[in-house]
Amino acid sequence: MNMEIETKKEPLVAAGGTTEREQDGLLILSPSARARRRVLFINVSGGASTWKKYKAGLIPSNRLWGCVELLRHGYEVGVASALPDFYLHRKPLPHDLRLRHAIRSWLQPDDIIYCAHNTMYWLPFLRKLGLLKQRVASLIYAREPLKFATGHDGIIALNPAAEEHARRLAPRAKVTRLSWGMDMGFFPQLPYSPEAFLACGRTNRDFPTLNGATHKTAARIRVIAHGVPADLAWPDNVEIVQGGPGWEDRLTYRELLHNHYARSSGSLVVVKHDPTEETACGFTNLLEAMVMSRPVILTRTSALKTELDIDTAGCGTFVPPEDPDSLAAAITRLNREPELAREMGGRGRKLVESYYNMDRFGREMHAFFESL
Repeated sequence: MNMEIETKKEPLVAAGGTTEREQDGLLILSPSARARRRVLFINVSGGASTWKKYKAGLIPSNRLWGCVELLRHGYEVGVASALPDFYLHRKPLPHDLRLRHAIRSWLQPDDIIYCAHNTMYWLPFLRKLGLLKQRVASLIYAREPLKFATGHDGIIALNPAAEEHARRLAPRAKVTRLSWGMDMGFFPQLPYSPEAFLACGRTNRDFPTLNGATHKTAARIRVIAHGVPADLAWPDNVEIVQGGPGWEDRLTYRELLHNHYARSSGSLVVVKHDPTEETACGFTNLLEAMVMSRPVILTRTSALKTELDIDTAGCGTFVPPEDPDSLAAAITRLNREPELAREMGGRGRKLVESYYNMDRFGREMHAFFESL
């Protein structure tokens, strides 16, 4: 069966089109009408290269963390070069201080500096000292560190655990919970034609538990990942695909959707035990499976469990962390009941259509930024 359905080639941007220019090391994206406000976008990955991939139809808009949707709402967006994760690299200079010239020359006092991760260090410190006039806002995934949190005007939390954490860190800042979302126009609707369960993802994955489960089920499983431990022996029902550090390295998004999600019996999101809810790893993986109408088997751990109860929503099954037996049982059940799996996938797709999408995320982000 040929299940190849074209993904959208021409992504939607702001109404009337978007103009681009380079200024002070930034890629400036401007709406056709006069901008209502300017936003400097900072992240640990991407920069101008991410925008170019989006514009070419290679990646969905959610990879730009709301910037495309802000353009549609009339903002002018300056995309900065990627900054290294401060908490991993520990290189305090110059780090985000390198953006000071662009801030002085391009942003007005009422504009916004928006970081889609806990990456900033010096800018919220300067804001705390009153040496920076622009509004500072960061997005946090869970109960992760946020340096100089009290120097923030606003914090976007992706789930209830992150929201509670943000309010404790910065009691005077405005805090909002904006659940994550998918770019609905990018992901095709493909018929449920299961061949193998799919485990894909890059961060905090629990390969030993997944490996243990694969020895306890006869279901076919495909693992697409970077850094699979070499000392794990996989049974014959498992196929290992080295995806590289990022999908674009060895596997395009198109290949991921049409060659793997399309033939998936369900997605296995198996992450390491995180009782302190410091991470929300697997959120994008979860929503990608849902928007592709595939059921999900998800480890009940980390901050992700505070956002969506997939058992109650009927779009998947929770399993305990570090429990190969429970994981294998859940895989075997869905493998034996494909109609149940198809129904779960359909419920997940409807939930993304009604709530976990970038249109809703963009509207709520716009409203939040207008309140700062």
